[in-house]
This record gives sequence, structure tokens and C-alpha cells, in this order.
Amino acid sequence: MIHSEWVEMKKKKFTEQKLTPMKKISNNFIDNTINKNNLNAIKTIFYLATVLDDFDFNKEIGTLKIDLKKMFKYTNLTAQEARNNLKAMQETSITFINEEKKWELHIVLIPRIEFFYGQNRIEIDLYSKIAKLIVEVKDNYTYIDTNILMSLKSKHSIRILPLLEKLRGYSSHIAKRKIMSLEDLNQFFGTKYKNIYEIERKILKPAKEELDSRPLISFVYRVQMESFGRGRPRATSVIIDVVIRPEYYLSSKRIFIEYMRKDYINRDILKIIDKKTGKPMLLSISKYGKLYDKDSGDSFDAKRANEIWDRLYVLAKKGELEILK
Repeated sequence: MIHSEWVEMKKKKFTEQKLTPMKKISNNFIDNTINKNNLNAIKTIFYLATVLDDFDFNKEIGTLKIDLKKMFKYTNLTAQEARNNLKAMQETSITFINEEKKWELHIVLIPRIEFFYGQNRIEIDLYSKIAKLIVEVKDNYTYIDTNILMSLKSKHSIRILPLLEKLRGYSSHIAKRKIMSLEDLNQFFGTKYKNIYEIERKILKPAKEELDSRPLISFVYRVQMESFGRGRPRATSVIIDVVIRPEYYLSSKRIFIEYMRKDYINRDILKIIDKKTGKPMLLSISKYGKLYDKDSGDSFDAKRANEIWDRLYVLAKKGELEILK
């Protein structure tokens, strides 16, 4: 391979990385408390999810080698911001609470950082317990569009986006809604406001405006009022509902498949002609999320199912999949 071909291959590889921004983040990690956070720290934390593919989860502590140029492009942080932020993150801890056994554990997010001057790379150590939280090894996770997350300017928008993605992943039979008290809101956003009106003015309204300017997902909210004897009603909680624009489901094939598997179970999707037999088939989705021929009851192997999903996704993007109209 000549040098120009190698350069072109590296460019293509990075472009493909940018075009597949959906990363799975553990819901346990989203729900856990992150102390002393700031905007850049949160971006860096979620960036770690993109570089954990080769992490050895069997060790108590593993080492990550990070290409700083890729990190800067991905997070939109400057070199100085990233350096300062990584140092500050050594004071960032995640809290684990076991109410049954009555213990509380604080683990530092990054116990070791080593900078290699002139090499545009760093090495960081990460506890396996933290790595497992960031990228769950089981099924308890939410997909985060990190391209949108990295473009946000407010740390409150960045904190609420994973919550919205988590709510979005609920089945069609469950309301995509979260009800939060003043205490819940302060804990979630890391604030100490004395009333909900302050949170509405300083957090919810600005976060909503920023997410409304993005093309895919946002939210609406309603302040709940209650009367306590005489006097004016008092704000006691906030109801947050996800707003998902139609184009969100077509932003990637993976999101499209996830959406179809959750909201179109046992529905007739499309009639097609089987290329192998020439016979018509009525595509449907089983309760397990698998494509199958409703007429014969036959399911498809992974390769054939992938081909059919490709076809359905193309039709959906063209607006030609009738079931979505």
C-alpha cells in the first residue's frame, strides 16, 4: 500500500466513525450521580464510550490509549480545554449506593493520566466497574447520538439528552414521560435551587430552546401545581414529555429497526416477492422483534433479515413504506 492510499484509507475510516455516532450508554451510568461535573467533563465522559471497544473488563483497572486529535475533533474541545478537563476529572467521582447492605462507595473516574508530549496521545487508567457502567455489557442501555450531544453548549442540555433518549426507548405502550419533584430536579442537574420556578427559568427553558434548534429530539414540560389549605397553589413537580420528530426514526438504520421492533409488533409491514422462490411474502415482526413471513410462519436467517431491513429502511427514507404514513 502506497502512502497516498494509506492516507485515503485513514480519512475514510474517520469519516465512517463520524457517520455512525450512535453509542450505547448504560442506563445505570446515566442514573448515577456524577459529582463536580462541568460541560467539558460530561462531553469527555460520553466520549469515553466511543473508545471502550477494546477495554479489558476482566481487570480491576484497565488502560485506554486515546488519540488526542480524534478526541478534539469528536468533542469540539481545544487542546487546552481537554488537558485541563482531564486533570479536573481526577476529582470527579461516581457514587454507588447499596441501600440493602447500607454502604456507599465513591470511585474516582480517572485514577491515572499520562500525557506524551509531542505525540498527540494520552493514556488513562479506568476502573472496570466504571467502564462497565459507561458501556453496559448487558441489555440495560440507551443509545446516545453523540454528534448532537457534542454540539450542545449547555451542560443542562447535555444532562437531559440521555434522559430523553432513555424515555424514547420505552415501548409504545408506556408513556415517554418523566415526573420529577424539586429534589429530583436538583439532584439530576446538580443544583440547589429553592423552588421549581428557578429551575424552569434557569434550566428547563434554556435546555428546551437549545434542543428545539436541533433536528431530532426535544421535550415539552408542564409544572404541576397543588393546593395545601389556604393560599395560592404551589409548584410541586414537573412533567417532562419527549418530543420526537419523524426524521429521528430515519436518522440511522439502527434507530429505524429499533423503532419498528418496538412499535410495530405483529403488524403487517410489507408484501414482497421472495427472490429465491418467486413466491409472495407478507412481512411481519414477531413479539421477539424478528422479521418473518406471516403467511408461512417462516423466519429469516441473519443475512436475509439484514437484506430485508436494508430494503425497508430505503423505502422508509423515500417515504414509500405505507405503514409509516
